[in-house]
Amino acid sequence: MVMGVDSLAAFLTHPVTATVLLMVGIIGIALELLFFSSGLLALAGVAGFALYFLGFYLAGFTGFGDLAVFGLGLVLLILELVVPSFGILSVLGAICLFGGVIMASSDPSEAMVMLGVALLVAIVVLAFTIKRFQHRGVWNRFILREQLTESKGFTSQPDYSYLVGRTGEAITPLRPAGTAMIQGERVDVVTDGSFIPAGQAVAVTHVEGVRVVVKEATTENYG
Repeated sequence: MVMGVDSLAAFLTHPVTATVLLMVGIIGIALELLFFSSGLLALAGVAGFALYFLGFYLAGFTGFGDLAVFGLGLVLLILELVVPSFGILSVLGAICLFGGVIMASSDPSEAMVMLGVALLVAIVVLAFTIKRFQHRGVWNRFILREQLTESKGFTSQPDYSYLVGRTGEAITPLRPAGTAMIQGERVDVVTDGSFIPAGQAVAVTHVEGVRVVVKEATTENYG
C-alpha cells in the first residue's frame, strides 16, 4: 500500500504528468469562463489541478497554505461567473491559482517552467477554440452583432412628416393631447395648447420628431 502511494505520487509529480495536468486545469477553467458550459469544463479544470496538488501532497510537499491560496483563486473565478467584474476577479483568481501551483511544488523553478509550457499550450488551444466557436463566446452578451438598419425592417422612430398639411378628425378630446384619425390612420397628436373636442376637424400644422401638432381645421381647408 505504501509503495502504491509512493508510485502514484511519483507519477503525478513527474514533470510531464504535472505539465499535462496543469494544461487540463488551465484550459478547462479558461474555456468555462469564456463559453459557460454549465460547469463541465470547469469540473475538468478543477480535476486537473486537484490531481496536480494530490501528487505533491502525497509526496509531502503541499501544505494547507498552498491549498488555501489555490482555493482562494477558485473562489474568485467562481465569483467572476456570478458577479462579472470586467475581468478583475479573473485576473486576481488566476494569480492565486498560479501562485498556489508554484508554492505546492518541490521545486518552484521547475514548477514555473511547467506552468509556462502549460500556459503556452493553453493559449494555442484557446486561440483555436475561440476562432472556431466565436459565435458562442461570452463576449457576444456585450456586443450587438446585428445592425438595426431600415433595410432589415428597423426604424429608430416613425416618420410623420408626410402628414403636414393633411386634415382629419379628432376621435378623442384633445386636452391638448389625444388621438386623431388622419388619412385613415390613428395618430397620437397634440394641440398648441387649445382644447379640441372629439369629432372636430383638425389639420396637421407641423411635426417634431414623433410629436404631431394639430389645430382646429377651418371649413375651407378641411377635406
